[in-house]
Amino acid sequence: EIGAYNQEALNHYSKLIDELIKNNITPVITLHHFAHPIWFEKIGAFEKEENISHLVSFSERVFEEYSDRVERWCTINEPGVVAVQGYFTGMFPPGIKSGSITAEVFKNLLESHVQIYHALKKHKNGPKSQIGIVKNINQFEPWRRYHIGDWLFTISLNHIYNWATIKFFKTGKLKFRAPGLMWLSHNNLKSKNSLDFFGLNYYSHNHIKFSPFKENYSELKFHPDDTMTDMEYTIYAEGIYRAIQLVSSLGVPILITENGVADKDDRIRSDYISKYLFSVSKSIEDGYNVIGYYYWSLMDNFEWALGYDMKFGLYSVNFNTQERKLRDGS
Repeated sequence: EIGAYNQEALNHYSKLIDELIKNNITPVITLHHFAHPIWFEKIGAFEKEENISHLVSFSERVFEEYSDRVERWCTINEPGVVAVQGYFTGMFPPGIKSGSITAEVFKNLLESHVQIYHALKKHKNGPKSQIGIVKNINQFEPWRRYHIGDWLFTISLNHIYNWATIKFFKTGKLKFRAPGLMWLSHNNLKSKNSLDFFGLNYYSHNHIKFSPFKENYSELKFHPDDTMTDMEYTIYAEGIYRAIQLVSSLGVPILITENGVADKDDRIRSDYISKYLFSVSKSIEDGYNVIGYYYWSLMDNFEWALGYDMKFGLYSVNFNTQERKLRDGS
């Protein structure tokens, strides 16, 4: 039902917040992490700009419930993933494949953040609360360094997926054009003052080979000596340093909100964690304002379109018995 709230659910999370604080764990709330109500999907979700008002109202209600105890808030988790996976590749619901709709959804997700930020700041605990967006950075590299097609295609991908968001929060202007894929132009100067911190999710990079006759005009490529995770990407620890460099241009504190590895056989987790943490520590030594790091994830989780097959947890979970066990390499 549109506009209805489940008080039982609100009470549940209130008790959870109290329990976290009681155990000296600082709670952080993310207002939209991929999932939303069926009724919101039925009215067009983020395909329609007028629907943003529903998310703003929801965010204000949740903020009123918990902002006396929670000071750090994330608005939207990974707007690029929501847009691309749901509306370009079709891997996530609603399974649409349209470049123009992808661009519109991406714009509306960023616009949602801006509107939520300024709405929450007007509330009682708004001025003291830290509010930011969570964005994953994933560098795209040309597979063939000599090939102009690979270069142009990866430059376009990096702009759409990484640089355009940074520029939007720096200038208030969101613009990209990718012939055959998507185009967009949108301005909102209020975006320039809508970040108290930047939530950075980082896992790896991708080598891309431009292939005009393949789906989405490209192929993922891997070197023989790459160390693969269980997901379709490699260990690339220097990439998190590069990502920190990129988002530092916004001039706000950086909170690493996700970094982790799917490794069901516990073969590379220790190596992954030590290398990525070294890169993070090096960035701090070099003066970048990294204020925290969250590993993804504490326990094995439901990994969206990939279900329960990907084992990210520091603790393994038997989903039949709920037994949890610390993994090797954790």
